[in-house]
Amino acid sequence: MSNARILERFQIVQAMDIADTNSAATTGDYFDMSKCERCLVLVIMGDGTAASDLDVSVHQSDDSSGTTTAVLNCLQTGRIFTKYAASFTAAQALTGWTQATQATADEAYEPEDTGESVGLIALEIKASDLTDGYRYIRADLTDPGAAKYAAMVYIGELREPNSPTLTPACT
Repeated sequence: MSNARILERFQIVQAMDIADTNSAATTGDYFDMSKCERCLVLVIMGDGTAASDLDVSVHQSDDSSGTTTAVLNCLQTGRIFTKYAASFTAAQALTGWTQATQATADEAYEPEDTGESVGLIALEIKASDLTDGYRYIRADLTDPGAAKYAAMVYIGELREPNSPTLTPACT
């Protein structure tokens, strides 16, 4: 697999458009985990104020419209990584990820220091985390206290690599 293209092994889907969260929760699109081993939820955030920390929550659903939805308690230490700093230039200079500590698996990651930061939050979800016949996940940005720009993408590791032009849809 060392010669495989990245796009042969991963499906990348925009989970939400770039948005000014502006004190309102932002709901992500659904992502089909049935074709993937795992999915990385990647939040990209711009600068805001200390009061505008972004929380991320994950849910599971039985279909892409969210007919039956439940929280997905899978976020814990080893599944949450961050790379953010006080400025874009400082964030670019970071070489490694910081592992966030969250002892108990939960559906939410609620950091207290993202408001005044720019950078990335990465959450790993395994297909085996889903329960009771659920096959879709959805990530939401919640609880912003003030204006802050953010975007989110899903990066799914495909069970069966394929040509990038034939990659299965996951939404």
